[in-house]
Amino acid sequence: MIILINMLSLLKVQNKKKLEIMRTIILITLSFIAFGISAFAQEIEADVTVNLEMLDQDKRINVSTLENDLERYINSTKFTDIEWEGRKIPVDISIALSGGYNNRYTAKMFIASKRYLFGQDDGTSIVLKIADNEWSFEYAQGAYFNYDITRYNEFSSLIDFYMLLVIGSDMDTYETLGGNAAFSIARRIAGVASSNNIPGFNTFIQPGEFTKYALISELTDLRFESLRILFFEYYVDGLDMMSESKEKGLENLRKTVSDIADYKKNKMTGPSVLLQAFFDSKAFELGATFEGYKDQTVFKDLKYIDPSNTTLYERHEGK
Repeated sequence: MIILINMLSLLKVQNKKKLEIMRTIILITLSFIAFGISAFAQEIEADVTVNLEMLDQDKRINVSTLENDLERYINSTKFTDIEWEGRKIPVDISIALSGGYNNRYTAKMFIASKRYLFGQDDGTSIVLKIADNEWSFEYAQGAYFNYDITRYNEFSSLIDFYMLLVIGSDMDTYETLGGNAAFSIARRIAGVASSNNIPGFNTFIQPGEFTKYALISELTDLRFESLRILFFEYYVDGLDMMSESKEKGLENLRKTVSDIADYKKNKMTGPSVLLQAFFDSKAFELGATFEGYKDQTVFKDLKYIDPSNTTLYERHEGK
């Protein structure tokens, strides 16, 4: 009898240990799954539109699936090793194709990425808005896109480059210099493109000339870090703050504009493509935001920083 009781107790202990081991395995597995979802979550949600109107009818068949194929590639590719959290970055991409002879195409591409604003449900602000008219590539129906930053592909590498700019620019709005990792990868792609003499990636550029190489060079230049920090303040202290206190948010935005004006006056030795890219994306937002604001001298600063949009600012000034 005693032997039987001991045997039953032993079985209970063994079963208990088995349950504990199984529970541990389950917890470890769930932890790995959770880590995997966090660590490998994809960064972008792209909406791609491809315009084929400039192609002859017989040249359209070869690129008939390009729109869906490209959208699928972007939305399923993990472009960085960053542990992505929160919502994906909404990106609109419009491509207009021409040519098509011998499966070779030229394209004009427009990219606009947005950033969700704190406390405003689906409220967004454009972060990056870029037009590229220097794209040409050979394309065959059913082409396979492969994310490889060490080799330059005429089609996919340019997409990769811009998606990394999108990710880096977005992260810069949430954390000071948060985009460094993404910009570093984009810089590597730019270096490979430059060695292959790809248009827009030439290392020799005129001051203020807006090229892909010039933009990524400034984004990875220590001299422009303080400007990128001001862009961060624009979003966090300005736009996000407006959901809690519109007055405080506007005051902070006004200060940021003033600080950017000081930066241009005292720290810039020539034109900046990074500054140009920022205000090309923000001009409409700034004009509308400061319309009717108590301190209308803000428009004087805006016209000094961004003279190319003077007409737009004057449209809102004094109202």
